Amino acid sequence: MEKTQPEYFISALIGGALMGVASAIPFLNCLCCLWVVAGAIFSFYLLNRRTSFPLKSSDGLLVGALAGVIGGLINFLLEIPLTPVNLRIVQRFMTSASKFMKELPPGWDELLKINYQAADFSSILVSLLLSTLFFALFGAIGGLVGYSLFKKEPLKEIKDETSIPQNPGDSQSGF
Repeated sequence: MEKTQPEYFISALIGGALMGVASAIPFLNCLCCLWVVAGAIFSFYLLNRRTSFPLKSSDGLLVGALAGVIGGLINFLLEIPLTPVNLRIVQRFMTSASKFMKELPPGWDELLKINYQAADFSSILVSLLLSTLFFALFGAIGGLVGYSLFKKEPLKEIKDETSIPQNPGDSQSGF
């Protein structure tokens, strides 16, 4: 049986798309690390199903990191239109939390008045870089978890282990 290089891209694309979309949806994005790790685990699962030979832990790292990069890019692109929605949700939370607090730190009112403003190119680039690195790191961890969960064991040759003793008088039954 020939071993070939596994095709990482399709598995990473599917897992990365799932992690990117799930991490961008409001309220679901509270579990951001969970979605990244789960998407990378799913990527390794898909890769493992598509290959006929056992994969190595480095394959899990690679498909998880690649899925993380793809997921980070998708998350970043989806976060652009969803940022005002997320900001309103946070402001509502802060307003209701302030009703239950007796002493608020100075400048608390200013946080509630923040409005979304378009960022400059450098901050967008830094955000994209950090998001992609974060997703790639946790994706690699998820790929390793997927490897430990779904790895295929190498096929072992079946040997005929019934042996006939050389001298039938040497074998003692009952002991």
